[in-house]
Amino acid sequence: MTLDFANNGTITDPKPKPRKRGAKGPRYRFYCQPSEKMRQCPDSSVALTVTSPPYWNAIDYDIHARSGDDVWHREREYTAFGDTFEDYLVNIATVFSEVKRVTLDGGFCAIVIGTILHKKRHYPAPMLITQRMLDIGWEFHQDIVWNKVTGGVKRAGVFIQKPRSGYYYPNIMTEYILVFRKPGEPRRGREKALEIDQLFTRDIANNVWHIAPVPPKTINHPCPFPEELARRLIVLYSDAGDEILDPFLGSGQTAVAALKNGRRCVGYDIEAEYIDLARERVKRPPPPRQFNLIPRFEKVEIN
Repeated sequence: MTLDFANNGTITDPKPKPRKRGAKGPRYRFYCQPSEKMRQCPDSSVALTVTSPPYWNAIDYDIHARSGDDVWHREREYTAFGDTFEDYLVNIATVFSEVKRVTLDGGFCAIVIGTILHKKRHYPAPMLITQRMLDIGWEFHQDIVWNKVTGGVKRAGVFIQKPRSGYYYPNIMTEYILVFRKPGEPRRGREKALEIDQLFTRDIANNVWHIAPVPPKTINHPCPFPEELARRLIVLYSDAGDEILDPFLGSGQTAVAALKNGRRCVGYDIEAEYIDLARERVKRPPPPRQFNLIPRFEKVEIN
């Protein structure tokens, strides 16, 4: 912050920070503050965390939140969560150490994260975050691959132009859902979590989930994960009445899914505009998707 002296000799801030806003309502509470210290959450009070951390500096959430348009993608170096990738990993460990404190013994934490592509270099964020989670005392439970099917980062064009060895870069169509458990006896629900139907047997039962991403410009956030993704995790890893945490609340997808499925939610975000967005979305929740995707496989002849 730069300080200037006004004419009367007092110190003024030429760029005052926006007023911090929170939100509370039936079964939800949102806080506009960093999640490194979640003092509003007692020890061992949260059953499940479902979240997607910032993608280091690949997305400028600050610019997007204030502009409300598409001027957000690599316009500048976004450093709110770390100047370097190592700083980013240190901050990840700090937040999820705090998440571990507030999680019930045997409770779960699901992190949605993909490979980060920045300045033509790939950063294996899922693998390195997994190691940091183990280092701070989480137990690895499961990894699920989210196949976006209809969206992703197009990379294979390089090989199409130059179909020779060394030019191959696959399109990035997936992200990881990393599921960890706090040490302790795993929590087991007494009620039926979901129907054993065709969607379960052909998709949810496998560790590759086929879920289309949120259509562009339907939610005023640069990268919301689908509500269906949050719904599956919430019903599979928590019980009705449990409190669900999202330390990077964003558009509030976790909160929407939690409230729809009889849970409570606590969320944190440093952008006041996103707190407002999440509050409006839980007050007027969107209808569920009418259709889900189920994969079909065909035999293809190899030339």
